Amino acid sequence: MKNWMFSLSLLLCASFSNTQSTAPHEHEHSQQFTLAPKTLKATDARFIQPYTVNAGYLAVKGMEIKGFDAKSMEKVEQAFDVMEKVVNTEEFKSRVLNFVNTQGKTEFASNKGLTNEQVYARFMDGREDLQQDTPGEMNFFLKLYHKRYSKVIGWTNADINTININWKFFKGFKPSDVAGNFAHEWTHKIGFGHKSAAEHDSAPYAIGYIVREMSERALKGEELH
Repeated sequence: MKNWMFSLSLLLCASFSNTQSTAPHEHEHSQQFTLAPKTLKATDARFIQPYTVNAGYLAVKGMEIKGFDAKSMEKVEQAFDVMEKVVNTEEFKSRVLNFVNTQGKTEFASNKGLTNEQVYARFMDGREDLQQDTPGEMNFFLKLYHKRYSKVIGWTNADINTININWKFFKGFKPSDVAGNFAHEWTHKIGFGHKSAAEHDSAPYAIGYIVREMSERALKGEELH
């Protein structure tokens, strides 16, 4: 387990039930995130094609973590560890480069005019829109909140570093689910969005599904390549 340099706040999760931000959300993620639509083939590892897109090692770093107790932090650390393994594999590279959307095209929805190769290169570069001086790093600023009746798993917006995570879902998530959700939210931090929570072939959703599925396999002991 890595020795993460976290700034921990050991407040009980319930303390966030009355402190959720009322700022406008860039997006909302429903429980649909936990089930990748079969038509996307986001969990299909079959495709291998010879691409020449290169990228250096991408490290996962916790920068400021608030609201998680010691037990919850164990799950966060597991998610960070396995996510770092996943995104630095050739399989992850291949699956992003070869991703096919619901229209049968080899491209992500809401891709900002970028090809799959360019999306992958931008992801592996590690420069968040608000953290341009940290290449090669996925930097996470996390805050746990509690909203019992919400369908939102997590949210962020373009002018903050913080990714807000709803305890309602986090408490029942496996580390692989958390890794997928973190990858989804971090993909927003490098500028990619989705038109709605139903746009499952957008980069945030599709990459999140890939990371989740590969993380689950890795945590079961499968060696990733």
